[in-house]
Amino acid sequence: MEPKVRMWIDARREKFQSPQYQEVTYIIPHIETPTIRETIYSALASLVREIQFPQQGGNLVKVIYDPERITPSFIDYLLLQRGVEFRRLSP
Repeated sequence: MEPKVRMWIDARREKFQSPQYQEVTYIIPHIETPTIRETIYSALASLVREIQFPQQGGNLVKVIYDPERITPSFIDYLLLQRGVEFRRLSP
């Protein structure tokens, strides 16, 4: 039987880089209907940081994402795959 050995990992000098989040804005008609909101949420929620739905009467949706994890074109693909009508305003 070998003796137990403790190993110490010193990570005090490591620099943690916080992710640089970006945002993309979409115009989505009929966003006020719960089914459209649920579809968008189920398609994107696990992959993006935040989805900002309009408060009242608007149809602009802002998606805040980590560019090292997902791209705007892949977000477009996921929305198209779920049958969501949209138009992207920003990159």
